[in-house]
Amino acid sequence: MKALLWVIGELLLIFILLSMASSDFSTSPKWFKNVPVDKIVHVILFGSLAMSFFFYFEQSAAKSLKTTSAKALVLIFCILYGIGMEYYQKYYVPSRGFEVSDMLADAIGAMLALPIFNYIRRKYN
Repeated sequence: MKALLWVIGELLLIFILLSMASSDFSTSPKWFKNVPVDKIVHVILFGSLAMSFFFYFEQSAAKSLKTTSAKALVLIFCILYGIGMEYYQKYYVPSRGFEVSDMLADAIGAMLALPIFNYIRRKYN
């Protein structure tokens, strides 16, 4: 149950953060001047989302959630959620727009979560 709440919390956190106006993030330290902080945040958010789904599925009693197909569906869901959030930002969030680079960062984050999850699972099981 805790793992499911974590997944729901991740979905809500991403929605809230991506619903904020870009002016809320306009100040960053000088040492971040040439670092694409926005893209790093997208990678971390969507990697964490995928990871939370993987851990939830791993704790489930349903064997069908532990399959490669289930993991692929998680990745597809995370990528589609990222695309959906970009459309949401474009039409409903002032000063935010539609960025393909954000969608790529979301997809990269979700896809990076899978080998990290598999490594953790092998190491601690």
